[in-house]
Amino acid sequence: MKANYTAMRRLILLIVTALLLAGLPCAMAAGSFEAVVAVDAMNVYAQAAPHNIVGTLPRGTVVTVQKWSGKAALVSGGGVVGIARVSEMSRVTPSATPTPTQTPAPNQTMVTNQQTRVYRQPRASSRFVTLQAGVSVQVLSVNGNYARVSMNGNVGYMLYSHLSQPAAGGTGAAEQTSIPVVTLVEAQIYENPNYSGQAVTVRKGYKLTLLAVDGEVAMVTRNGMIGYLPVACLKKDGSPAPTEGMSEAKSKHNPFEAGSNEYVIFNFLINDMKLNRAAAMGVMANIYYESGYRPVIDGDGGTSYGICQWHAGRKTNLINWCNENGLDYNTLEGQLKFLQYELPTRYPSVDSYIRQVENTADGAYDAAYYFCFNFEAPANRTAQSTKRGNYARDTLFPKQ
Repeated sequence: MKANYTAMRRLILLIVTALLLAGLPCAMAAGSFEAVVAVDAMNVYAQAAPHNIVGTLPRGTVVTVQKWSGKAALVSGGGVVGIARVSEMSRVTPSATPTPTQTPAPNQTMVTNQQTRVYRQPRASSRFVTLQAGVSVQVLSVNGNYARVSMNGNVGYMLYSHLSQPAAGGTGAAEQTSIPVVTLVEAQIYENPNYSGQAVTVRKGYKLTLLAVDGEVAMVTRNGMIGYLPVACLKKDGSPAPTEGMSEAKSKHNPFEAGSNEYVIFNFLINDMKLNRAAAMGVMANIYYESGYRPVIDGDGGTSYGICQWHAGRKTNLINWCNENGLDYNTLEGQLKFLQYELPTRYPSVDSYIRQVENTADGAYDAAYYFCFNFEAPANRTAQSTKRGNYARDTLFPKQ
């Protein structure tokens, strides 16, 4: 009975494959060209019987059509080679392909020539964000079909064929911008331009950077992460954000120079890590003494690195975690997000303590002292902890 079932299953597969591959291989036309997957998921089948599925490619994947006949084509791309349905692909026009034929120089600026995805890892199965056409990125390197790119400190991977050299006048597919904006109302920022996927809620008066506008959809960056919300929710940032009560406004006010490393760090500690002002200043006092707020800095003969001078195995943890999460460990964004992960995961007592300090000058002292003594753990712990506590209380916390 089992043998009959197996034979029947194989016969069905052969019939389906015969319908798909009608006329192959003798009637196949030669001459390769590029095509892009036009459906949400395109199955690719093995060339030899029993023609099992060897891979599934997502919408937007660029493949090379090597031969085709009627309803089927021999394709390669996305790490697979096999047979796919012609009806599930669209031929890439010459104008949509990148103009350079050579690998770009490191950190070369290029522009997306169509809506595309930026993946955390160089594979289509990893998490991604969507970019509209006409967005500038820094190309760090190219390996096969994928380019490693950076945008506002966020590192990821995208299909190299979706990039072109920047041209005068722009691409016309989207209005490219890079201006500071502020939310007019409490709003949600979505992962995808159709307002789907994961979303975060930001308060009225929250500051963002507008990257591109496509119709009524705005693409913005928030602490290095890209998202989408309606254009109607934004206005150009020309004034301070509205106050939300005197105590909260004072707590969230950023007293550092806009655009400076100090400004970015304080903003992350307050808005992403949800620390009060005293705790944030305590952490910043330590970062000041460890690195002067500089992410690219070595210490201890090269065994320590970054804003917190992560040492030896902790430095390795920083590098590995950033690589696994599609971040550049040399950037403020990568290091701050690692700090956000490391504190509650590996130093829960430190995380708990600084979250409970009073939002006062003395609270800033306590946060700086405890963070130094238990997280940084430098030589001469007591003396260093006292020095950093004094700096947080007397210099940083009073900043207006």
